[in-house]
Amino acid sequence: MFRRKRKATDFNAEIEEHIQLETERFQERGLSREEAQIAARRAFGNVTRAQERFYESSRWLWWDHLSQDVRFGLRMLFKAPGFTAIAVLTLALGIGANTAIFSLIHAVLLRPLPFPEPERLVRLWEQRPTSRDANLPISGYEFVAWRDQGHSLERIALYDVQNVTVTGRGEPESITVLRVSAEFFPLLGVEPTRGRTIGAGEDIAGRDRVAVLGDGFWKRRFGGDASLVGQNITLNDQAFTVIGVMPPLPQSLTPDLWTPIDLPGEVQKMGLHNLNVVGRLKPGVTLAKAQADLDLVARTLEQKFPDDSTGHHVKVLPMREDLAGDSRRALLVLMGAVGFVLLIACLNVASLLLTRAAGRKREIAIRTALGAGRLRLIRQLITESVLLSTMGGAVGLLLAVWLSRLLPQIRAVSIPLVETMTMDKTVLTVATILAVLSGIAAGVAPAIRASRLRPIECMNQVSRVSAEPTRRRLGTALVAAEIAVALVLLMGAGLLMKSFIRLVSVDTGFNSQNVLVTSISLPESRYSQPERTRRFFDELIERIRALAGVESAAGTSNLPLQGGDNWMPFSIEGRPAPPPGRGLYAPFRVVTNDYFHTLRIPLRAGRFFSSHDARISVPVIRWFEQQPHPANFDKPQPMPVAIISEAMAHQYWPQENPIGKRFRLLFSPWITVIGVVGDVKHNALNAPSYPHIYVPHSQEPWKDMTLVARTSQGPLHYVAAVREQIRGLDADLPVGITAMDEVVSDSVGRQHFYVLLVSAFGALALGLAVVGIFGQASYSMSQRISEIGIRMALGAQREDIFWLIMRQGFVPILAGVAIGVTGALALTQVIRGLLFQVSPADPMTLVAVLVLLTTVALLAGLIPARRAMKVSPMTALRYE
Repeated sequence: MFRRKRKATDFNAEIEEHIQLETERFQERGLSREEAQIAARRAFGNVTRAQERFYESSRWLWWDHLSQDVRFGLRMLFKAPGFTAIAVLTLALGIGANTAIFSLIHAVLLRPLPFPEPERLVRLWEQRPTSRDANLPISGYEFVAWRDQGHSLERIALYDVQNVTVTGRGEPESITVLRVSAEFFPLLGVEPTRGRTIGAGEDIAGRDRVAVLGDGFWKRRFGGDASLVGQNITLNDQAFTVIGVMPPLPQSLTPDLWTPIDLPGEVQKMGLHNLNVVGRLKPGVTLAKAQADLDLVARTLEQKFPDDSTGHHVKVLPMREDLAGDSRRALLVLMGAVGFVLLIACLNVASLLLTRAAGRKREIAIRTALGAGRLRLIRQLITESVLLSTMGGAVGLLLAVWLSRLLPQIRAVSIPLVETMTMDKTVLTVATILAVLSGIAAGVAPAIRASRLRPIECMNQVSRVSAEPTRRRLGTALVAAEIAVALVLLMGAGLLMKSFIRLVSVDTGFNSQNVLVTSISLPESRYSQPERTRRFFDELIERIRALAGVESAAGTSNLPLQGGDNWMPFSIEGRPAPPPGRGLYAPFRVVTNDYFHTLRIPLRAGRFFSSHDARISVPVIRWFEQQPHPANFDKPQPMPVAIISEAMAHQYWPQENPIGKRFRLLFSPWITVIGVVGDVKHNALNAPSYPHIYVPHSQEPWKDMTLVARTSQGPLHYVAAVREQIRGLDADLPVGITAMDEVVSDSVGRQHFYVLLVSAFGALALGLAVVGIFGQASYSMSQRISEIGIRMALGAQREDIFWLIMRQGFVPILAGVAIGVTGALALTQVIRGLLFQVSPADPMTLVAVLVLLTTVALLAGLIPARRAMKVSPMTALRYE
């Protein structure tokens, strides 16, 4: 007893000596004697509460203790490299994925557009009940009314998009051109880096042969030649004077070049709705006020032009929202998915920290015995978890940089502004916040749990028979939470995957295998006569058809699954005229005779086009451009013919045979239906099959055609031969050749991209959950070795031990599944708009996810259970 007291006295003397040394060290840093003593005693836990409050009130000392926590935390983490590596990698996956997806969302939805006051920029669309209130292009007379009668717009500009051929200074090339009115550039507020922009009066025919180049096209095509301004370039065989070069802008906002639009000419085309409008709101005008203002103009047009404007409404959209389009919901879903991945990562690290804290009982007991308070212990442990998340954030940032460079290079994604993804200050700030919050979220529960340990129990060298109930309950809760979150994410991924499978399984109405595709655009200057246009394509198709291995060849004005329909009003012979605003509209396509045979589009009734059909010198649909007077319709003309789709036959001749029926497109003469073909997915696989009209190229020569050729083997084997045939007829035409299978694949590229990302995040969440379940089960088993030994010593069989561990491991799985199913059924409603022919509560998907997750979770607990049943009773009892 006296020896024990003497040792205690010696220990206290040693503590006082160390306190004196620490006091001198703190005095050297500039602290007063009193502050230095408090700091030294605080380090050894020998301080009163009053001194504690005084000490904590010192900002310098608080920072000093924080730096001590950081240094101590780093030492502890480096002493356990395996634990540190697993935790850092786990957090890096979650933080990196979140940072990359936030960078994408920031580029597409949040970052201001590169124009002055971009919040005032709007897009104006037309909506009609007959078109299911879709956003549609407008007519020129509507633009004039909005410009002259609207009071909410500071400026308004007209534009449309065209593809033209540029020749000279290299190979012929097809480029994208934006034809704009003179107000376009002042409206955007962007000044050219060289020269000037389109001025007032240049958007009139005869004065519109000027061009403004985009920075990318100027550098790519002309090598950034500064002397190009003032020189001519050739577009569709016509000379255009380069008047300026625009600064670098995002690719999604920049065509190759801009040219003036013939504004007076477009205004006169009252029946055509093919123009786009952009506007800038006046300062202080809200979106709602602008919508109400233009609604009033639309009602005025209804009264003035009842036949053409009844039921036509205006839709005002912010330019940012219009550019994002249907990408907004999908991107937010992706953000939610990676958020779940980060949550599972935090739960995993929390479980690891909880296990690690259990192994640091003696350290925590000693620090508590020396006077460390609960808050001090919690702060130290949370500091360590924040250090882990900071290192994970640094590694995750490398992953985010790689993903931000990879995503814009995926051609089929076609997300607007994706090319502007970058790791700017905002993204880095969000990444830092994510790292800190992840560390706090992962460390707070283990820290609180560790701070509640009683020193008398922790210092006892005799282990307990079983794991602490509190520790077991917390571990069970973490596993259940991981299961629940993983189930929600896997349910969403399963629904999107099933939706995508159904989408790609949709009958397109044609056969895309072994079909070669090439687009041809003939310049107006050399092919102004319809007969010359017709002769060119007839000869080119014959040449391609004659190639060895080519089974058939044809042409179409619009390729399936690429949209771009030409909607026209039509009337049916013998039917009364519809009321104003309820006119009949249908898209038409110009095709050559073998088009349906080449794409394997089935004939339902009647016949296909043939060489015996009349060849008309004046285009049928563009009749009004040549002979605008209706009296000319009565003159003798060859009978024009057309083929219609099944949808059109069922909608307009539901109980009749449409063969022999006649209709009129706009101002055309009467057109006779000679055949009905199967419906084709022209716009998208998930879009309905609208009624379609097919007009023969022999009667409607079209300058912009896409040629399709069915080959006996892979279509890309014929690229060189087809290019040679095109160049043989016209060496100045650009040639771009692809396969029809690629067109079909690209049409669902964005959906495929979303499915791949969400599925990858789901797989990552499942993997993290499995690791967490395995780790928790292994630790729980190791803490119960003594209990297992006692049970076996009392007669329990190995199978009994196995099922005991498995039953207790199944409890958190069952709880997580119950919570996850409820959350999944609620949260999957958010992705309803992204699904195709799949219910958000699809039972088959739910059952498949439940079976997968439960099976994998049970397998993760199987290894620790089998290890437990192999424990020797003598070995287990040695732990006591």
